[in-house]
Amino acid sequence: MSTTQRFRVLILTGLLILISQGFSYSQNLSAATIKKIENDIYKVLDKSIEAGEKLDVDGIVGNINDSLKSGFIDNGNYFESFDELMVGFKRGIQGLDSQVMTVTNKKATVLSKDKALLTVSGTYSANVVDGRVLKGKFAWTFVYSKIKGDWKVIHSHMSNP
Repeated sequence: MSTTQRFRVLILTGLLILISQGFSYSQNLSAATIKKIENDIYKVLDKSIEAGEKLDVDGIVGNINDSLKSGFIDNGNYFESFDELMVGFKRGIQGLDSQVMTVTNKKATVLSKDKALLTVSGTYSANVVDGRVLKGKFAWTFVYSKIKGDWKVIHSHMSNP
């Protein structure tokens, strides 16, 4: 990763921390509201996983809003746009027949009525068209924003530890 990319990631991380601190104490939400938002976030996660298991690029893209251009990180690589990230994803799934993702941990943190964080970890099993089976772990962090009534991922940090 270049110095410029590292600097951008550092700045973005700092901004996210400042934003989350400002939002986390700016609104008093009821327990019922927080629970509803958490459930809404988990539903979007479920849709994303279902689309990923079906290798459905459009289904994955439908849960993202990149209008803020906040950047995305995948396995230590910084992408300025979600479209840039998807180039590698589309290339990678060409050799797959199917995949299964199992979530073992997930935690939604509601920051405000329209901002939330989600951390997720689990395992995957991918069937390659040549008959091989690839298995491993994943760990994700997503920043969600409610945009035009729908929860959308505006930033992600994904890795396969």
